[in-house]
Amino acid sequence: MSDCGSHPGVGPLLEGLSEPDYRSYNPSEVRLYGRPAIHRPIFKLSDETISEQISQKLEGLSVERADMRRIIEAVKDVAVLKITSDEIFGVVNQQIVLAIVDHNLKLQQLPVDIGVPSKNFRGDDGHYIKSIGVIYGYAYEGHCYTLPKPQIMYLPEEAHVIKGGDCGCDCGYVPELGYVVWQIDKLERVVALDVRSDDLKTLVLDENMPGNRSPLAYAQTMALAPQRHP
Repeated sequence: MSDCGSHPGVGPLLEGLSEPDYRSYNPSEVRLYGRPAIHRPIFKLSDETISEQISQKLEGLSVERADMRRIIEAVKDVAVLKITSDEIFGVVNQQIVLAIVDHNLKLQQLPVDIGVPSKNFRGDDGHYIKSIGVIYGYAYEGHCYTLPKPQIMYLPEEAHVIKGGDCGCDCGYVPELGYVVWQIDKLERVVALDVRSDDLKTLVLDENMPGNRSPLAYAQTMALAPQRHP
């Protein structure tokens, strides 16, 4: 196992997470270690604040308390529908939707088909992707590994608290430094994002010079492959 002090801090100690499931051995399990996305409620406004806003909009109209509660719930339902629809960014209908709000306060979107969940997936709630994390390392078949570069991933499982035993760490990762663990079968579908930020010269001009170009695209791989003649 790695030294518990070999990894830098990535966030605060997280509370309220479930414990990992070690009741059975899964030879196909991959454990991912990293920093999870922050859980925040969709509604930062309290019911009282929403009620005040609605009352201001309906100034001059009398609304009973019971009716106001129904109006508040209806507003929340519509807002959730809007947020979870394909009009807002997120993983929806086998797409990840990238979005920004431009200088004209309009939403610009780029839907990208990712095939998650797969057509063979049958879920009760339809939500295959359950969490987002920045992954720094992983464990497989009893060995620990560190990624050369952190990877942002959309994952089909919730994060768990790290249980480190007497040493307080798992593969060198400790919960006090913000790390959590995911237990995922190696055949599950995930989405990995390669996020890079630099000037245009570095990302486009320099990287596509001969000798620097990485054959990631199918066309580049085919161009480098030896030709077979009949």
